[in-house]
Amino acid sequence: MTRILQALCGTLGLIGLAACDPGVKLVGPAAENCAAAPFFSNSPVAMADIELITVVGGLGAPGHTLPTAHAGFYLDTEGAVVRAPGAMQITKLRRTTYVASPNRQGKTDFTADFQVCKQVSGWLGHLTTLSDAIPVTGGWKECERYNTSLETVETCTAKLKSVGVTAGQVIGTSGLSKALGLMGLDFGLLDSRVNNGYVANWRHPDPSRQSICAWDKFEPTVQSQLFAKLRDPSRTRTVPAGDPRCGTMQVDVAGTAKGVWAMPTETAPLRGNETAYVTLANYPYRPADQLALSLGPNLLGAGVAVVGRAAGNGRANRPFEQVTNDGLVYCYGPDIDSPWLSWLVTLTGPNTLSIRMVENFVGNTCTASVSTWTMVGAVQMVR
Repeated sequence: MTRILQALCGTLGLIGLAACDPGVKLVGPAAENCAAAPFFSNSPVAMADIELITVVGGLGAPGHTLPTAHAGFYLDTEGAVVRAPGAMQITKLRRTTYVASPNRQGKTDFTADFQVCKQVSGWLGHLTTLSDAIPVTGGWKECERYNTSLETVETCTAKLKSVGVTAGQVIGTSGLSKALGLMGLDFGLLDSRVNNGYVANWRHPDPSRQSICAWDKFEPTVQSQLFAKLRDPSRTRTVPAGDPRCGTMQVDVAGTAKGVWAMPTETAPLRGNETAYVTLANYPYRPADQLALSLGPNLLGAGVAVVGRAAGNGRANRPFEQVTNDGLVYCYGPDIDSPWLSWLVTLTGPNTLSIRMVENFVGNTCTASVSTWTMVGAVQMVR
């Protein structure tokens, strides 16, 4: 077992890796070393049931202020049938009950953890029902509660023994309610040989350090059909372009503004609530020409801003990896969808940053004289 996997196994992450759990015995292909991709030959849901798919590392502050450690589907059909995308072993189930929630209080859904081969595992989340192919024989155990920015959630797990499924086999359904906006199906994939490092690795004990994009592991015909559905669910008019097409979890660049930042009060590893964080990165749906500010704190707008990526050496919309501890203030804006807002950013040390939201009452702050840019009232962030 690699040092990375050992570290991951020692955390209290939300996903249970079979390779970490001595109570789960891997059998058949799931116990073998991985061959070259593709691993998947079958879309988990019919193309007609898919509204869009998302990238890995998506940004959706305040709920997903940090890069999201899974891709997924937005479904167009309630109760859509979910099938195994390839041969795999289902190793664990997680039942999630939304104890307090603005739109799904009292609802329950399921996550199926699976192992493709010795180094590659993953999960399908927000299953509304489970098929008879995945029997829960030992009952639900290890129940715990935690809070996110909007909800109180209770999870319980059920470990399984040698439950193998084949490509195309039905494992359940997904797509709870269009009226409630509960039509998502998460698809996470992990590779124990991967290390998505952060400047402050200790903040990220969940699977984000080994997350990879599932769409890259499909056979070409299915992959091209899936990529035709790629869209940002918050900005559906944006046409995705550029590489990495599938998204990325690797956003941190040491000594620059690019990456994940936290308020100084955040002194424990991240778990659930991401409202005290900020991510400054390339916009994952157009990484070559747009930048994203994923802003958790209310003082900064509690949402995602997208701005054009500037060329040259100016101080407006400068690529985040080019902003260093040089004592200068940089301006980002206006947001493509919210032209009345801009943000001022400066590094105050190698691992400290100040950021301030500015309302563009008259004109565009970022095209005004830099002498008008002030950091009074800025939010202080650290790595």
